[in-house]
Amino acid sequence: MSKNIEFLGNVGEEELRGLYSRCRGLICTAIDEDFGMTPVEAMASGKPVVAVDEGGYRETVLDGATGRLVKPTVDALINAVKEVDEHPEAYKDACLRQAGKFTTEKFVQEMRKKILKHH
Repeated sequence: MSKNIEFLGNVGEEELRGLYSRCRGLICTAIDEDFGMTPVEAMASGKPVVAVDEGGYRETVLDGATGRLVKPTVDALINAVKEVDEHPEAYKDACLRQAGKFTTEKFVQEMRKKILKHH
Protein backbone atom coordinates (compact mmCIF):
# COMPACT_ATOMS: atom_id res chain seq x y z
CA MET A 1 0.00 0.00 0.00
CA SER A 2 1.11 3.54 -0.71
CA LYS A 3 2.69 5.50 2.15
CA ASN A 4 0.24 8.40 1.68
CA ILE A 5 -2.87 6.28 2.34
CA GLU A 6 -4.12 5.62 5.84
CA PHE A 7 -7.45 4.08 6.89
CA LEU A 8 -8.71 5.91 9.97
CA GLY A 9 -12.15 4.42 10.61
CA ASN A 10 -14.58 6.65 12.52
CA VAL A 11 -13.25 10.07 13.50
CA GLY A 12 -14.75 12.88 15.57
CA GLU A 13 -16.11 16.14 14.17
CA GLU A 14 -13.01 18.16 15.06
CA GLU A 15 -10.62 15.66 13.51
CA LEU A 16 -12.85 15.41 10.42
CA ARG A 17 -12.73 19.20 9.93
CA GLY A 18 -8.95 19.06 10.26
CA LEU A 19 -8.70 16.30 7.67
CA TYR A 20 -10.84 18.25 5.20
CA SER A 21 -8.81 21.40 5.80
CA ARG A 22 -5.55 19.59 4.95
CA CYS A 23 -6.68 17.41 2.04
CA ARG A 24 -6.33 18.31 -1.64
CA GLY A 25 -9.78 16.95 -2.51
CA LEU A 26 -12.26 14.12 -2.01
CA ILE A 27 -12.93 11.00 -4.08
CA CYS A 28 -16.45 9.45 -3.85
CA THR A 29 -17.06 6.09 -5.50
CA ALA A 30 -20.30 4.82 -3.94
CA ILE A 31 -22.88 3.63 -6.46
CA ASP A 32 -26.54 4.60 -5.86
CA GLU A 33 -25.72 7.11 -3.09
CA ASP A 34 -28.99 8.81 -2.13
CA PHE A 35 -27.42 12.13 -1.20
CA GLY A 36 -24.11 11.84 0.59
CA MET A 37 -22.86 14.47 2.99
CA THR A 38 -19.17 13.88 2.32
CA PRO A 39 -19.05 15.92 -0.91
CA VAL A 40 -20.86 18.81 0.79
CA GLU A 41 -18.49 18.63 3.78
CA ALA A 42 -15.44 18.67 1.51
CA MET A 43 -16.80 21.57 -0.54
CA ALA A 44 -17.56 23.48 2.68
CA SER A 45 -13.80 23.30 3.26
CA GLY A 46 -13.20 24.59 -0.28
CA LYS A 47 -12.01 21.22 -1.56
CA PRO A 48 -12.92 19.78 -4.98
CA VAL A 49 -14.72 16.46 -5.31
CA VAL A 50 -14.24 13.69 -7.84
CA ALA A 51 -17.34 11.50 -7.75
CA VAL A 52 -19.00 8.89 -9.88
CA ASP A 53 -21.77 10.34 -12.02
CA GLU A 54 -24.51 8.61 -10.05
CA GLY A 55 -27.30 9.28 -7.58
CA GLY A 56 -27.04 12.12 -5.10
CA TYR A 57 -23.61 13.21 -6.28
CA ARG A 58 -25.43 14.73 -9.26
CA GLU A 59 -27.28 17.00 -6.82
CA THR A 60 -24.21 18.26 -5.02
CA VAL A 61 -21.16 18.14 -7.31
CA LEU A 62 -21.11 20.57 -10.25
CA ASP A 63 -19.02 18.93 -12.96
CA GLY A 64 -16.16 21.21 -13.94
CA ALA A 65 -16.92 23.81 -11.25
CA THR A 66 -16.66 22.01 -7.90
CA GLY A 67 -14.83 18.95 -9.19
CA ARG A 68 -15.67 16.21 -11.65
CA LEU A 69 -18.48 13.71 -12.16
CA VAL A 70 -17.19 10.67 -14.05
CA LYS A 71 -18.10 7.19 -15.17
CA PRO A 72 -17.55 4.59 -12.44
CA THR A 73 -14.37 3.17 -13.99
CA VAL A 74 -10.82 3.10 -12.70
CA ASP A 75 -9.47 5.00 -15.72
CA ALA A 76 -12.12 7.74 -15.49
CA LEU A 77 -11.43 8.22 -11.78
CA ILE A 78 -7.66 8.32 -12.27
CA ASN A 79 -7.93 10.88 -15.08
CA ALA A 80 -10.32 13.09 -13.08
CA VAL A 81 -8.11 12.98 -9.98
CA LYS A 82 -5.08 13.96 -12.06
CA GLU A 83 -7.04 16.80 -13.68
CA VAL A 84 -8.39 18.20 -10.41
CA ASP A 85 -5.03 17.77 -8.67
CA GLU A 86 -3.31 20.09 -11.15
CA HIS A 87 -4.98 23.16 -9.55
CA PRO A 88 -7.25 22.11 -6.65
CA GLU A 89 -7.37 25.68 -5.34
CA ALA A 90 -9.13 26.80 -8.55
CA TYR A 91 -12.30 25.07 -7.33
CA LYS A 92 -12.39 26.73 -3.90
CA ASP A 93 -14.83 29.59 -4.49
CA ALA A 94 -17.34 27.45 -6.42
CA CYS A 95 -17.09 24.74 -3.75
CA LEU A 96 -17.84 27.19 -0.95
CA ARG A 97 -20.83 28.63 -2.85
CA GLN A 98 -22.22 25.19 -3.64
CA ALA A 99 -21.83 23.93 -0.06
CA GLY A 100 -23.70 27.03 1.10
CA LYS A 101 -26.79 25.72 -0.69
CA PHE A 102 -26.97 22.78 1.73
CA THR A 103 -26.90 24.49 5.12
CA THR A 104 -29.38 23.56 7.85
CA GLU A 105 -30.97 27.00 7.50
CA LYS A 106 -31.52 26.53 3.75
CA PHE A 107 -32.98 23.07 4.36
CA VAL A 108 -35.46 24.42 6.91
CA GLN A 109 -36.43 27.30 4.60
CA GLU A 110 -37.10 24.96 1.70
CA MET A 111 -39.11 22.55 3.86
CA ARG A 112 -41.27 25.43 5.14
CA LYS A 113 -41.91 26.60 1.58
CA LYS A 114 -42.97 23.14 0.49
CA ILE A 115 -45.18 22.54 3.52
CA LEU A 116 -46.86 25.94 3.24
CA LYS A 117 -47.32 25.49 -0.51
CA HIS A 118 -49.38 22.32 0.10
CA HIS A 119 -51.61 23.84 2.80
